[in-house]
Amino acid sequence: MGSSAAADGEILVDVSIDADSDARAVSRSRRLVAATLSGAEPSLRALQMDVALVAGELLTNALLHGAAPVTLRLLSTRLGLRLEVADASPVAPLRGRAGAESLTGRGILILDEVATRWGTTADGGGKVIWAEFAAGAAAVAPRRGYRNDGAAELGPTPIDQVPGPAGAEADAADRAAARTEVRPQQRFRVRLGDVPTDLLLAAKGHVDNLVREFTLASRGAASGETAAVSPRLTELISVVATTFVEPRQAIRRQALTAAASGRPRTSLELVLPVSAADAAEEYLAAIDRADEYARAARLLTVETPPTHRAFRHWYISSLVAQLRAAGRGEQPPVTPTFEEFLLGALTEASAARRAAERGSSLQVVTAALASTTRPEQVAEVVLTEGVAALGASGGSLLVPQGPELLAVPGAVGYPQELVAQLRAERRDAALPAAEAIREGEAVWLESVHETRDRYPLLRELEPGTVSLCALPMAAGGEVLGALRFSFDYPRLFGPQDRLFAETLAAQCALALERARLFAAERAARARMSFLATATKRLTARLDEGETLRQLVRLVVPDLADYAAVYLHELDKEPWLAAETGAGAEGGQARPLDPRQNPAMRLAARRGTSVSAPATTVSPSAQPSAPAGEPGAAPSGESPGVLAVPLRIGGVTVAVLGLRRSAGFPADDVSLLGDVADRASVALAHARQYQQERQTALTLQRILLPQRLPRVDGVEFAWRYLPAGAGSLVGGDWYDVLTLEDGTIALVIGDVMGRGIQAAATMGQLRAFARANAAAGLPAETVLVQLDAAVSRLEQEQITTVAMAVLDPAARELRVASAGHLPPLVVPPHGEPRFVTVEPGPPLGAGEPGTSYSETLVPFAAGSILLLYTDGLVEDRDRSVDDGMALLRSAAAGATGPEDLCERALAALTRGSHDDDTALLAVSLTA
Repeated sequence: MGSSAAADGEILVDVSIDADSDARAVSRSRRLVAATLSGAEPSLRALQMDVALVAGELLTNALLHGAAPVTLRLLSTRLGLRLEVADASPVAPLRGRAGAESLTGRGILILDEVATRWGTTADGGGKVIWAEFAAGAAAVAPRRGYRNDGAAELGPTPIDQVPGPAGAEADAADRAAARTEVRPQQRFRVRLGDVPTDLLLAAKGHVDNLVREFTLASRGAASGETAAVSPRLTELISVVATTFVEPRQAIRRQALTAAASGRPRTSLELVLPVSAADAAEEYLAAIDRADEYARAARLLTVETPPTHRAFRHWYISSLVAQLRAAGRGEQPPVTPTFEEFLLGALTEASAARRAAERGSSLQVVTAALASTTRPEQVAEVVLTEGVAALGASGGSLLVPQGPELLAVPGAVGYPQELVAQLRAERRDAALPAAEAIREGEAVWLESVHETRDRYPLLRELEPGTVSLCALPMAAGGEVLGALRFSFDYPRLFGPQDRLFAETLAAQCALALERARLFAAERAARARMSFLATATKRLTARLDEGETLRQLVRLVVPDLADYAAVYLHELDKEPWLAAETGAGAEGGQARPLDPRQNPAMRLAARRGTSVSAPATTVSPSAQPSAPAGEPGAAPSGESPGVLAVPLRIGGVTVAVLGLRRSAGFPADDVSLLGDVADRASVALAHARQYQQERQTALTLQRILLPQRLPRVDGVEFAWRYLPAGAGSLVGGDWYDVLTLEDGTIALVIGDVMGRGIQAAATMGQLRAFARANAAAGLPAETVLVQLDAAVSRLEQEQITTVAMAVLDPAARELRVASAGHLPPLVVPPHGEPRFVTVEPGPPLGAGEPGTSYSETLVPFAAGSILLLYTDGLVEDRDRSVDDGMALLRSAAAGATGPEDLCERALAALTRGSHDDDTALLAVSLTA
C-alpha cells in the first residue's frame, strides 16, 4: 500500500477518552497514532516513534493530573505534524526534575526533548497541550521549544500567551469576557519561611507518585485487569488531585526555580484567598486518609517518608493559620520554622512511641500474668518488663512474711549479695520498700542526695544507686507488698513514668492476690487430701494399736520430726503406745514422756492443744497454752513442741506429742487438731468394735456345741474360726445329734450378718433344728420347719443350712440344702466329689409353703463327709468356684476327718479371712 501526502491542517487522528475508559485506552491511542503514521509519506513516517511516544505521555499526564474528558488530535501542518491533547482542567503542567524516585515529570521532559516546540493554550474551562514536530528539511532547523538548557524559562508559556491553532483567538476573547463577570476574591500574602529545596521537591514528587499510582490502579480495576479499589479511596485521590491546586503549583514552581538556581533552600511565599484555607485542610485530610488507607490495605509500593508527612502538616497548618488570621483582620501568627516543627513532631512521636512501648509492655504483662499462680512467677513477669520499660538497673518484689520480715519472691539485675540483704529486710526498716508497705504510699527518689538524705541505710545497701522508686501493691484494701526499681543514674519520674509504674504495681497486686487465692486453694486441696488419707488409714483396721501406729506415721516427717502417743487409763500412769521419727530409738530418753514434759501433762488435763519451745523438757519449764489463754507463748514465737489430746466422750484417752525444730505454724496446728479428731473417732470405733466382737464371740462359743457325741464306728472332727481382726463375729454354726433310730443328724448353717444379732439368731436356729431333728423328722421337713421359724422370728438375715442324716447301718446319707454350698464326699478309693444336691432357697428367702428335697448318697466305710460354710472357700480375692476347686484338690488322699480339716484350712489359707468359718467332718470307720 503506497503512502500519500497529507494536506495542511488535515486531521489524521481524533480520539476522545472519557472518565469511564479503561486502562488500555492510552496504549490503544498510542498504537493508533503509530499505525496512522506508518502509512504516511516518508518524511512524516520518520516521526512515527517520537509522535507516538509523546502522545502516550501527554495522554497519561492528562488522565493523571487533568480532568476528563480527554481528547487527542493529530494534524498535518506545512512543516510536519501537530499533536494536541485537551482536558477539562485549566492547570498548566510544570516541567520538573525527574529523579530516581520520581514516577512523574518525565513526560514533559520527553516532550521538551523530542518536540520542535510545544506549549499550552487555554480552551474554555480547560487547556490544550500541543506539540509540533518538523519533518524533512525543516527538522534540521534550530529548535524553537521552551527549553533553554537550565536558563530561567522552565516551562511552557502561561496560558493565553502562546499562540494556538485557528479559532484560539475567539476562545480567548470568550474567556476574557467570562472573567470580567466574576468578582475576584481578596488575596493575602502568606510567608512560610524557607525549607530544604530537595525535601520540598521530593515531598511534592511523592504526592504526584501517590496520585499516579492510585489513578492507574482505579483505571485498572475499572477495566477488570487489576483488583478492585475502594470507592472511598478513589474519591480521596480525586480530592487530592483536584483540590488546592494553585498553591501546590506555586510551591512547586518556586522549588523548581530555586533548584535551577542552585539554591539549597527555598523561601516559600504565596498570595492566596481566604478560601484556600478550607481547600488546604480538605486536601491534607484527604491525602493523610488515603495514605493511611493504602498503607493498611498494603496498596502502596512507595512508603511515605515521615519527613514528607511532617512537611505537609507544617506548611498547610501554617498557611491556614495565616490566612484565617488575615481574613479576620488580625496580625498573622508567628510561623515556626520547618525544623522547629519537625523537632516538635519528633518529640511527640518519641513520647508516643514510648507510650506505645509501655502500653505494649503492660499488655505483655497482663497476658503473662493471666497464667501465673505463684508469687515467684508474678515477680519474674513484672520485673522483667518493668526494668526494661523504665530503664532501671535492677528491680525486686517484696512481700510481708510473718509479722516482722519481708520476703523476696524475685529480683532482676541485683547482685546476690544485695538480694540476700533484701531478704533480711524487716517490715519496720527505714528503707523505701518497707515504708511503701507501711504507709501505702509510693516513694520517688530522683537524685543521690535525696536518696541518701531520706534513707541513710541505702548508702551501704546500694552504694551505686542514684535514683529509686518503691510502689505499694494494694488489692482489696490490703497492701500485699512493694515493687522496687533502682537506677544507677539521675532519673526524673515524669507523669507518664509514674503512671506506668503505678499501673504495673496495680497489675502486680491483682496477680499476687490471685496467686494468694491459688495458694489458699492448693493448701485447702492438700489439706482435704491429707485428711482423707488420714481417715482412710486410721479406720482401715478396727485395731487400737494399729490405729495409733498409723497416727504417728501419718504426721512424721511431713508435719513433725518426731511423734509419740501416750495412752491414759484410769488409775494408771500414761504409757507409750506408738512412736516414730528422730529420737524414737528405745535407748534414748523419751523427749515427750508426760512424766518429763509439762506440755503433755497440761494437754491431758485441759483437753486442749498446748505448745512449748523445743527445749522444754524439765518440770519447771512453762509451756504455752492456746492463744488467748494464760500462759500462751508470746506473739511471733515459733514453738517446737505440740501436745494434742485425743478425747472420747469428753475424756482424754491419749495425748499425741509432736516435736519439730522449725516449730508449728498456725495452719499446721489446725491441721494436726483435725487429724487428732479423726484419730479419736477411729480409736472410739476400734474400742467399740473390740468390745462388741468380744461379746459376740463369747455368746457364739457358748451357743456352739462344746463337745460332739461318741458313736461307735463313727469319727467326727470340727473347726470354728472367727473372722480375722477388724471384722465382727458372724453367725456360722454346726451341730451333731444322735437319733433314737441309730441315725445321726449333721447340721451346718450360716446366718448372714455380723455381731451379737447374728450370734443370737444362730442360737435360736440351732435350737429349732435340734428339736425338729430329735422328733425324727426327715431332713427336708426339718428345713421346712426352720424356714417357718425364720419367718416367725421376723429377722432380716438370710440363712443357709445344709442337713445330712447318716445311717451307719445302711451306709448311706440323706442330704437336703437350703441355699447352702454342697457337701464334699471323699471316698476311700477314687476322687473327692461334691454331692449333687438340689438346693432350695435360703431360709426366709422363699415364698410361704416352700419345700425342700433330699438326695440319697451311698456312704461306704472309709468315706469322709465334709460340711463347711462359705468362709472357707470364698474371700475378696477368690471366687467360690475357685475355692471349691482348691478344696476338692486338697481333700484327695485325706486319711480321716481331722486330716481333712487340716488339709482344707491349709490349702485355702484360712489365716486372715474377713468371714468366720465352720467345718464339720464325719467318717465311717467300720
